Amino acid sequence: MIRSTLRLGAFSALACLLYACGMQQASLPPLGDHSVVLWDADTVDFVPGRAPDTVASADGDYRLDAGRIRLKPIALPHRDRQCAITVEVSLRSAGDPWDKSGTLFAFADAAGRDYLTRMQEGGDADTTRFAGILSNPTETNREAAREPALELLRFITPFGVGHFSHTERAQAYKPESVGAWADSVHWSADLSHMQSWLTDADTLWVGVYIDTWTDEGYTVSARITMDESDLPCDVALTQRTRPLLNTTKLAHDQRPFTAFPDGPLTIPFTLDAPAAGATLDFLTTGHGGHAGGDEFTEQEHIVLLDGDTLKAWTPWRTDCGAYRRLNPTSGFWPSTYVYGGDTLEERVASSDLSRSNWCPGDDVKPLRLPLGDLAAGEHTLEITIPGAQPWTDSTFNFWNIAAILHVK
Repeated sequence: MIRSTLRLGAFSALACLLYACGMQQASLPPLGDHSVVLWDADTVDFVPGRAPDTVASADGDYRLDAGRIRLKPIALPHRDRQCAITVEVSLRSAGDPWDKSGTLFAFADAAGRDYLTRMQEGGDADTTRFAGILSNPTETNREAAREPALELLRFITPFGVGHFSHTERAQAYKPESVGAWADSVHWSADLSHMQSWLTDADTLWVGVYIDTWTDEGYTVSARITMDESDLPCDVALTQRTRPLLNTTKLAHDQRPFTAFPDGPLTIPFTLDAPAAGATLDFLTTGHGGHAGGDEFTEQEHIVLLDGDTLKAWTPWRTDCGAYRRLNPTSGFWPSTYVYGGDTLEERVASSDLSRSNWCPGDDVKPLRLPLGDLAAGEHTLEITIPGAQPWTDSTFNFWNIAAILHVK
């Protein structure tokens, strides 16, 4: 009886929605779902001097940074109806045994062409503007007008998944808690809220980057799917999306961003019109420094908008042990503890250790910060990591930070 009532209620709600739709506006014609394969078991590796770098391949994508970046121009079709848009990524080690930072990113139209041009020309990559600290997109100077990459999905590769999963050594060191090593890793992200940005572009330049330093690297598969709504009045969101900054190293001659020990990172931006219900998607991961560095120490973040604190928190992951089956080549150390008066020993893997907002084998979820209503005109975003440690010849501390603004 309860189940029948629920079904009737759902049917009634749908009927009311369709009736209201008919009363408010004309029906939007269906145009169908869409899917595009970005890469299918393609290689991301590091082979300096290999030709041709920065030249389009037969299937239309570019191999950049000696193979650590693949860049592909695509076009996603416009839809008047709302779509459920998903990006899916699968990855296997092809011989790289380490955990490496990675990202699936995109530029729209001229910003993508400019990125490709400066990768081909080189020479000016190691600047704050190249790193994605947006100055002013209305400036006529090409470098000052640059926009940062928009991250679709940030991830960290596991230690050796796939290539090393079935080796004798991996089997010999497999802990009892792991039934079998995984053969690959898969991630997905919902991009539906960025439908306008993704589909309004004539050309969407989608890239994948992995910070590998081996000539074996990884094999990557990725696709974007658009599932159109079945409801004739489900109008696509008109939300505008804008990447404000991205400090991830996305060029061969760019250094990691290491300036947080020197003070706040300030990003000015301008709104041409008032914005209601604005939000900010914020990504952060700390890297380097070995055991006492920013990767393995808790570092408070403070984000301010126009001088007011949006959020102060410490991004920190304590659940990395849940991804042990993805990490067959992770190093480990014996650890002892006392339980019930007995001294016990267990192996602790590197992949199990807590880190600055990431785990080997998992993706990095953005933190969504509500901004409320914003007036037209000048605004300033400020990011502070008060305890960030400096980069030295032996510590290599740096932070990959990205922020994406969404306004209605």
